[in-house]
Amino acid sequence: MTKNEWEKLYGILDNEHSTFLLEYPTMRNEKNKKIRGDAERKVNNSIRLSCTWIQKYGEAFNLLTGGDETSDFGRAIIWDEFVRPNYFGGDMSEFLEKIKKKIASMDKENN
Repeated sequence: MTKNEWEKLYGILDNEHSTFLLEYPTMRNEKNKKIRGDAERKVNNSIRLSCTWIQKYGEAFNLLTGGDETSDFGRAIIWDEFVRPNYFGGDMSEFLEKIKKKIASMDKENN
């Protein structure tokens, strides 16, 4: 992946993560069923869209799921947890930090 692709992916994922963080508490705690349902759709959409973008780029999927040293079984477990709403918020925060470090390392290589 190029630096521009990483930056584009970061922007998209950061936006979806922000949407998720706004809607997840509503989905969990709202007393009104309709509002809770609307928030749940937004949460699920954020996760689904994020997953689509991550799977589009093999390098990003590899970075998220532990790198080259991770077994296929380990990768599957990491991915299964990532797509669950109760793990997504924290896992995405960590993944966004990894992407930031990746972009920074690409800057250093070019200098």
